[in-house]
Amino acid sequence: MSEDTLSPSPALSLEKAVRIGLNEVTRDKTLELYERKYGQPDANAALLLFRGDVAEANQYDKIRPLSVAKAMGHVIVIEGQSQKRGTSGHYQVQCNQWGLLEILAQLA
Repeated sequence: MSEDTLSPSPALSLEKAVRIGLNEVTRDKTLELYERKYGQPDANAALLLFRGDVAEANQYDKIRPLSVAKAMGHVIVIEGQSQKRGTSGHYQVQCNQWGLLEILAQLA
């Protein structure tokens, strides 16, 4: 996984990132699964959903992946496009205990 895949990586704020319970195992599992499923993001890529407890706050938006994943410590960040607003932004993703990728937060 390249560390230089996101466009404003130094300016990307992780203030809204979920950090509780994240560790190296979660990071590595997330990167591996994301690479397998979204290694070459395209218009046919499956959409990512927000985790259940944050889905309502994000109006049940779905995110189309636009980039490869990048590790910033234990936080995994992708660039994605909101299917409700049509805007692009950076999102935190994580592999859950069932082996599914989900969005944890939209990052500033």
